Amino acid sequence: MLEEIRVFLMKRWATNRIKSSNMDFDICPKIRKRLTKESNLSKNWIPSWSAEKIFEVRHYAQITNKFAVNLDIQDCTCRKWLLTGIPCCHAITAMKFLNLDPENYVPIWFRRSMYEEAYASIIFPVNDHLLWERTPYVDVLPPFNRKLPGRPKKKRRLEQWELRRDETQMTKGGHRKKCSIGRQVGHKRNKCPPQHQADLPGPSQPPTQQPTEEIT
Repeated sequence: MLEEIRVFLMKRWATNRIKSSNMDFDICPKIRKRLTKESNLSKNWIPSWSAEKIFEVRHYAQITNKFAVNLDIQDCTCRKWLLTGIPCCHAITAMKFLNLDPENYVPIWFRRSMYEEAYASIIFPVNDHLLWERTPYVDVLPPFNRKLPGRPKKKRRLEQWELRRDETQMTKGGHRKKCSIGRQVGHKRNKCPPQHQADLPGPSQPPTQQPTEEIT
């Protein structure tokens, strides 16, 4: 399995090196496609200049839909620019207002130079084990499997946060069980608070009856 993975990576890296050498652009194709899509969406937004590179961008149809853009720190309150690294449509709207090129704000790890650097290393071919060089040293073997006493465990060891239970978790039946006396969650019948048990008749006490009025 490891040999198959090594050969697969060796061929893939060689293919990507040839692909990067034939590139005639600076930004990777998929990133450029997403940047073009965001640029087409920017025509639906109107920028309002606040400071040097700080804008308030609002939708031309939805007045309540607004976002704050800061080009200096490369931040937009929609957080799409922060998560993907690609300028969102709100940021591109502010860039067009200042006549800035959105491609200059694409980070370096989406560019051709980083692509070439990632696949610059070479995975060299390896001979078969029959052609390996013989050494006078003892072969390296895996450690002995020491059988521990007791029955082996089949369940995994739970984390500390998995051992805690709160009121939001449900039981195996699908609902949290309640006490049959107080109808409260968190205790059973034999541990019911005394104020609830005092309301119930004892085993030797008959239930109290309301006195009836005589009709004259």
